[in-house]
Amino acid sequence: MSSGAAAAAAEAGAMGSRSNPDSADALRRYRGLLRWETDLLRSEVRSRGLETIAGKKAYLQQHSDGRSLSSAAPLLDELLSTADVGSVPLVRWPYLVPHHEEAVDLLLHEAHRLTYRIQSLVELGVPIQLDKFRLLCYLSNTCARLSRSIRSHASPTASKSSQDAAISPYKERRKSWESIWGSPVLRCGGFYDITTLSPMYFTPCAPGIIPSSAFATKALQIYSFEIFELDDSLKWPLCVYGVVAARDTVDGNRNLLFSRSRANCQVLTKEDPFLHLTGPSRAILHEYPVDFEVELRITDESESQDKALITSTNHHHFCGDTALFLGCLCSAKLNLQTVRSAVQATILSVRCIRLSTFEFGGQIACSFSDSSEDQHKKLHRISSGCSPGRQVVLFDSSENPGGCFPLVRNVVTVESKGSLRIIIKSYTESHLVAHQAQLEFGAKHCQISSQVSVIGDSTVQVVIAWSLLVRDELDNMAEGYAFTYPSLCG
Repeated sequence: MSSGAAAAAAEAGAMGSRSNPDSADALRRYRGLLRWETDLLRSEVRSRGLETIAGKKAYLQQHSDGRSLSSAAPLLDELLSTADVGSVPLVRWPYLVPHHEEAVDLLLHEAHRLTYRIQSLVELGVPIQLDKFRLLCYLSNTCARLSRSIRSHASPTASKSSQDAAISPYKERRKSWESIWGSPVLRCGGFYDITTLSPMYFTPCAPGIIPSSAFATKALQIYSFEIFELDDSLKWPLCVYGVVAARDTVDGNRNLLFSRSRANCQVLTKEDPFLHLTGPSRAILHEYPVDFEVELRITDESESQDKALITSTNHHHFCGDTALFLGCLCSAKLNLQTVRSAVQATILSVRCIRLSTFEFGGQIACSFSDSSEDQHKKLHRISSGCSPGRQVVLFDSSENPGGCFPLVRNVVTVESKGSLRIIIKSYTESHLVAHQAQLEFGAKHCQISSQVSVIGDSTVQVVIAWSLLVRDELDNMAEGYAFTYPSLCG
């Protein structure tokens, strides 16, 4: 802890009880210093490649005898001077590490770093010569392809199978995470701890009287998770269970997107290879890179014979609308979107009066518009019932839902000056669309919205809770905010 943070802590302690009006300000200043130091630590850890055990070993070796591990590799300027992008000269293995699997981890780490640099240059609008840009892309893709090829076909040790080799880096990452972010200093908790922060944290606030710790800021909207490129040893359908989770900097804990036990596995087919997502449970902050973690298995005759389908991570940076996961038996893709100025909407309930319209089930989905959408086009789409672009499916069933639709997802991210469209459809016996209605809610910073629509001979009511985002859980704890979940269908 810095001397400034220690002084602020002493000041906060001297302030006494929460009743002192200056106490909250002292705590906020103290937390601000801690946050700055934490951000600096994250930057140092990532810039030095210390997020993995292999990275730590390489760093220690590099500084133990005064030699740089990268000195044997050709300079980037030499590579950039190559006329033909496809004829990059072969170089000797650049990493002086004792084990092959560590070398592969370092190679993959360098590929990711190179990709992030390319993305950052493009996002910042830095002018790059076309031949150099092509070469950077070629190097990045080649590193990733080599890493995947080695992981798929090579055996790092004689005692490990190819599946063990794929899982090993993930286990290493877990140990590294626990030693850094789950340490007594940072106290993010255990690796498998789940975020408990409510998506309706600021819903009870009065408009215009919102805490300084509430923000409309950059967040992710999650759409779908797809399995593809099956290994030849696997055949559709697949009975899949496990976890897909996101981890942001709000509290450092897992935000579950998919979670199923073996007893409740989902059957994926070639025609429908998408997981039935149930999360996130709150908005995923994207001011900093987000870590996605995938642990999926497929069932066999007995649990001991179940296979690890894919165990992988993705350090998602600030651009792109997909997050890719590579494994020995398959690949996976998470479709998402970055919302620049986001609030979170929690669909509390969708109720129906007179259920004859939904005798054969129906679908409830939502789509999004932002402030830049042309108003004339917007009105035309509403009147025609069209909902262009990607949607989040909240409910889809061929059975009568009863009085309250059991939504599989409740929390979505909405542009703060945009709107949220709820599209309601009822099915015929042959699963065709019989009736359709659409409601549009303008985004709000807090409070609750409710609208009613007539579809067929039924009346449907939709209730939505709005809230700004939390940037840091401890900031809100210092201010004394601790709201709980209201009933979603009470």
